[in-house]
Amino acid sequence: MTDDGPRPVKTTKTSLALVRAVRDSDGATLSELAERLDLAKSTVHNHLHTLVDEGFLVRDGDTYHIGLQFLPFSEHARNRNPLYSTARQRVYSLAEKTGNEADFIVEENGRAYTLEYAIGESTARGLSESSPFRAGNRFHMHNCASGKAMLALLSDGRVREILDRWGLPATTAHTITDEATLFDELETIRRQGYATNDEELIDGYRSIGAAVTGPDDTVIGAFSVGGPAYRLAVDESSTREIAQLLLDEIDSLESELAL
Repeated sequence: MTDDGPRPVKTTKTSLALVRAVRDSDGATLSELAERLDLAKSTVHNHLHTLVDEGFLVRDGDTYHIGLQFLPFSEHARNRNPLYSTARQRVYSLAEKTGNEADFIVEENGRAYTLEYAIGESTARGLSESSPFRAGNRFHMHNCASGKAMLALLSDGRVREILDRWGLPATTAHTITDEATLFDELETIRRQGYATNDEELIDGYRSIGAAVTGPDDTVIGAFSVGGPAYRLAVDESSTREIAQLLLDEIDSLESELAL
């Protein structure tokens, strides 16, 4: 029996791989891209020429960079979420109240995407410009507070679908990589109403997250507050204080959604 289902288009995947490589490298030459992706220079040249012609890449001397043509697409994707405008205001409010980094994250295709983030005054002194916490970044769900908060409200079947697709890769020595351990933690999160990330995503970074649900109890996103481990204490009283701020914001938002 033949498989008549859709199959990935190799040329499209190559173009997307080149775009990601240019972004991840903060600019790259043709030779660097060919070496990184193990492709012939002629193949890379053809793809780069097309991407530049369409405005998705720009060339500065011999170096290629991400083009502004991506901007309207990313803005469209973000604004498509009906919660974005309200969530954005609350992210900045949480950052101001706590002095820490705050963000709003949603799940799509089993991964966590940052729709908005803000840095509070205290944390701004501890995070560099290369911080991974910025709008548009994508994470696995099992190693960040917002991701775990959302997983806790999904069915066990959906959680297993996500794990089957993306696995439980370790990003630090503290990352949960065992399925049974993760499910135990998800049960704890359900009981207490919020999730914690104790250096599981990045060494030296801690965060607390809680999920937002709609009137029909579907998970529509999550807020988190985080910062450098030396600033964000893991003692119970400090964690609960920040968690309560998150839960108060979420209760207010969910009440608005119910109107």
